[in-house]
Amino acid sequence: MNNVKNLRTFPGNRIIWHAVIVGIVWLLLLVLNNNIDPLYSSYLALVAMYATAMFGMTILVGLSGQVSLGNGALMAVGGYVFALTSMNWQTVPIIGWQWNAVWSMAFAGLGGILIGGIIGGLAARLRGPYLAGLTLGLAVGVPAITNRFPELLGGENGLMLSVPYPAGGYAALDSALGSSSDSSSDGTVDPNSAVEEDQYAELDLSEFEQGADLDADLAPEDLLTDDDLLTEEDFGVGDQLTDDDLLTEEDFGVGDQLTDGDLLTDEDFGTGTDLGIDGGDLGTDLEADLDVGVGTDLGTDPAVDLTGITDAFDSGFIIERWQASMAIAVACLVAFAALNLVRGRQGRVWKAVRDDPVAAAVVGISPSGSKISAFIVSSLFAALAGAVLAQILTLVAPGAFGLGLSLSLLVGIVLGGRSSLLGAILGALLLVWLPELVDGLSGDRGWPEQITNNAPNLLYGLLVVAVVLAAPGGLTGTVRAWIDKGRGKTRSPLS
Repeated sequence: MNNVKNLRTFPGNRIIWHAVIVGIVWLLLLVLNNNIDPLYSSYLALVAMYATAMFGMTILVGLSGQVSLGNGALMAVGGYVFALTSMNWQTVPIIGWQWNAVWSMAFAGLGGILIGGIIGGLAARLRGPYLAGLTLGLAVGVPAITNRFPELLGGENGLMLSVPYPAGGYAALDSALGSSSDSSSDGTVDPNSAVEEDQYAELDLSEFEQGADLDADLAPEDLLTDDDLLTEEDFGVGDQLTDDDLLTEEDFGVGDQLTDGDLLTDEDFGTGTDLGIDGGDLGTDLEADLDVGVGTDLGTDPAVDLTGITDAFDSGFIIERWQASMAIAVACLVAFAALNLVRGRQGRVWKAVRDDPVAAAVVGISPSGSKISAFIVSSLFAALAGAVLAQILTLVAPGAFGLGLSLSLLVGIVLGGRSSLLGAILGALLLVWLPELVDGLSGDRGWPEQITNNAPNLLYGLLVVAVVLAAPGGLTGTVRAWIDKGRGKTRSPLS
């Protein structure tokens, strides 16, 4: 009995248990992802992405008691940092290690921490509608800033990323299509590119030097003059075409016309054996039948690397499942960090400032420091979610991080439960499920497209009103209140 008690009071016991719980959930989600349709894997990826962002909303809105309408803009910060570092950096600064997507995620998180610290410092002096106005300006302003720097941030069209296949690495789509032979997908220089450049080394290009004066190499008699041009006098009357020179139907005999008997039919073609190819194996083992090798016997240069093409058509790889696995991994890591913060000392500090800032200041807690730390953590999680969204969409554009995204995050956290990490997950499920529900209803009833596009927003609004009036604590808060009522306990719906 004493051993069990000592295990419960072990200093790292809470962290160990949280790691076990998150690890089990991670494994279960991976098994689920590998056994469902790819379409549902894409939905699972979106749920994990929304949950990652709303874990930060739980800390900022639920525990710290602040209002934020700009977390979508913080996701944009993470998405753009991820895209810019992935497309432009080949090695890790200072360290010099090979660059990959993990480093881009790390730098996206650092960008979120930096912006979160700045916004948190300003927000620490504000509250209520003034704080909401600040974050609303952030949500509107950040996407607009991207349009001011089209050369760097792509303007309204944004930055297109190449599909992140398992070989790793990200690059701009135009460079992936136009210069794939010069660099590999992870940003490293392809050793075969040197061979490809050397194939032009034997060409003598000295005669085509830029700026060469071609007139100096031509003698005066080689130049054309007006006397060399043909005029009307050079053509006689007999050289002109008349109506009599045109062919008519009378010039063709009956035997010259095509009939059905002249058309080729299936009987005129033999089987694949007539071509020296086994017809039974045609389309299954073409490489063996033709006795060719990729990039060698086809007459192509051996420097041409076709591995990227074969990976793209690898039937064993499904991009939706890969994206879901990546999003689940990030969501579980963020959930582990959030769980330890919420259940630890920092979580109690945030709750104390939320409930009574004056009393918290009396016991030595800095209300402004607590608010800034909540903004930093929330911005970190939002930036990571933005980096995940960039990989799901393979695109980073202002339209993907508009005001609607910030409002959706706030609606999701209110519906699921402001003070519960489980509520963040439920809110993420609702954000993904409600639009699909509306699409299904519109398809069955033949609703116009305009109604279908606006119906999810209407449902969000109605649900928020219903939750605020009937269940202030959201789904999780209401369920816990019912459980406590059955046990004879009382608890604030926001606790």
